[in-house]
Parts: sequence; C-alpha cells; structure tokens
Amino acid sequence: MPKISIPKAAQEWLIHGERGISSEAIFSRLTGLELGGGWFTDHPSDPSDLMRCRRLLESVPEFAARFGEMAGRSLVWKRLVKKWPGLCRLMDQEVPGWRDGTGSAPKTYRRMKDLGC
Repeated sequence: MPKISIPKAAQEWLIHGERGISSEAIFSRLTGLELGGGWFTDHPSDPSDLMRCRRLLESVPEFAARFGEMAGRSLVWKRLVKKWPGLCRLMDQEVPGWRDGTGSAPKTYRRMKDLGC
C-alpha cells in the first residue's frame, strides 16, 4: 500500500478548516486520500463552496501549486481550473470581505452557473 504524504498545513485544515464537498474533492485529488462518499458532483456550486475551496488553497500552498490537476476530475472542474483566476478576481471585487464570510456574490454565482457549476 503506497504511503500518503499530507502536508502539515493540510492536516491542520482537516482538523480546523471549513470543509465542504468541493474542498474535500481538492484534498482527495491532491493527496489520494478519499474523503467524500463518491459524490456525483463535487465541484463548487455556489460562492460559499468557492470560498471554502479558496480558503483551502490559501492554507495549503502545495495544493495551490498543483490546483491544475483538478482539471482531470471532471469536465466542470476542467472549466473551473481554466477560469479560476478570473472567477476569484470577480469574487474579490464583488465581495472584498469574503474571507470573513460577509457579503453576497450574485455576479460570481451567475458566472459559476455559466461555467456549469
């Protein structure tokens, strides 16, 4: 059985981070340790999901550097990976306090739906 190496920051996220299906999908894909229950859709479907994914990637730089690997998870993830920087910029402009959980992001939500989320 192969040994799974999980960065310390990712271990901290497992214990203390705000988790959801899509952020757990990132964790699973990049570590090989399956957290979810084999969900049919595991991409972020709204700005709250996007926020949890972004928090994970900010908390674990090793995952942020490998985020492109998510493109192999599904067609929606492939579209998301390609459009991720612009989607994050839109969210930052629309809801500067997203890290604090404040605000609403209807433009970000619409853009996510345009991408198939």
